[in-house]
Amino acid sequence: MQGFQLQTWQSFLLVFVFLAVALGLRFWLAKAAWGFHPGGARGYLQDLVLETVISYAPMLLIIFGVKIYIDVNPQYAQSPMVFASIAIAIVSMMLARRIPPVKAASERMMKARNDRWEALKQ
Repeated sequence: MQGFQLQTWQSFLLVFVFLAVALGLRFWLAKAAWGFHPGGARGYLQDLVLETVISYAPMLLIIFGVKIYIDVNPQYAQSPMVFASIAIAIVSMMLARRIPPVKAASERMMKARNDRWEALKQ
């Protein structure tokens, strides 16, 4: 009996839908901070999209690249390369967050959230 396995395009679609829902949820939950962001709601959304796309893009490229490679060469499914690629993907995501525009976007969003909390204290 064979287990359930998604096709590569189905996996990609599932990840894309998950990220879109997570992005929308993060944006909606931060509604109170929109007014404290320099660009308002639109600026907050732009920073959120920039941070998410740039952070997750390298990881997703590596993971889906390895998945496609394994689909073509199934004999390498248990290879240490698979586990190494997961580690490299995670490190690439962490490094992508340090790119200056991504870091600046993250800091603007954090400042907006902090300013919102400070305004509530007064």
